[in-house]
Amino acid sequence: MGSVKPRHKVVCLDAYLCPVPSFNFPHEYVEYENTIGEDLITERARDATIIITTRAPMSARTIQNCPRLELIALMSVGYDIIDMEACRSRCITVCNSPSASAESVAEHAFALFFGAKRKVVDLHNVTLKGEEWPRAKSAFHLYKHPPRVNRHETLGIIGYGGLGKYIENIGNALGMSVLIAERKNTLSGSIRPGRTPFEEVLQTCTVLMIACSLDAESGNMIAEAELQSMRRDSIVVNVARGGVMDEAALVKALNEGWVSSAATDVFTIEPATTTSTPFIVEFPPNLTLSPHVAWYADATLETLQALIKETLEGFVAKKPVNLVKESWSIDQTTPR
Repeated sequence: MGSVKPRHKVVCLDAYLCPVPSFNFPHEYVEYENTIGEDLITERARDATIIITTRAPMSARTIQNCPRLELIALMSVGYDIIDMEACRSRCITVCNSPSASAESVAEHAFALFFGAKRKVVDLHNVTLKGEEWPRAKSAFHLYKHPPRVNRHETLGIIGYGGLGKYIENIGNALGMSVLIAERKNTLSGSIRPGRTPFEEVLQTCTVLMIACSLDAESGNMIAEAELQSMRRDSIVVNVARGGVMDEAALVKALNEGWVSSAATDVFTIEPATTTSTPFIVEFPPNLTLSPHVAWYADATLETLQALIKETLEGFVAKKPVNLVKESWSIDQTTPR
């Protein structure tokens, strides 16, 4: 007699981002280095019971064409690439990797902040050209005003999950005053202890770091009105998700001097191209960019591997962990 085919087929759609560990349950495993485009994603995911993805999106159409699918496991914190409504309607569980990259992303946020504040890229280019510095005998002219030292900075943080807490710790260690923003539109009588009203944080901070997840509540949370309310000498850093920030509004704010400078590691459309984002199309000189690499670090890869193993083995054992908040769980009788 032939061997019994295992119940679970695990398909990893984008293994190039992080090596996938082995799993301690019977399964068939198929791995793809990368999968781009809805048609190819659908074709490769079609027979899977478990999908592992980091950046390959699972649309409603793809989910509809995966009749055996039971679990989508993300090797990332964000889950905005998953059609959650389609998953709920099919009772498909969705799990993420909470805080897996928080330490690395927090450090990168400060790298972007220092790069923007000290104009590191501009200074690098001026030094390489070998013209302005010898002629002017200095490069101070690149600064509108002397950069503040850290103890003179007020750091505002939007999003107080694992990432926000790491940012807070670094800010405190650097001697900054730190404000944790309450949720936007929260009534004054409902402000939680240790939080500062959202609008007050924007008006007060000299550095704003955005560290929240992207959902219906946070989409375009920072737009023209919010940027106009900020200090004109403030710096905005986004390491959350591109969709949290209205990109056109930030470009306008930089060009018109509503804020001093900005830096981002995330974009509304990724990968960003010369036509997909006003950040590149218009490229204000006071904007610093990096290509969504803030998460990449040795500790992140180690944590992702541990969490994805925990997620899949817990799901198969009917003890699900790392469920995203909108997900249907195997221990529910009806989808929520």
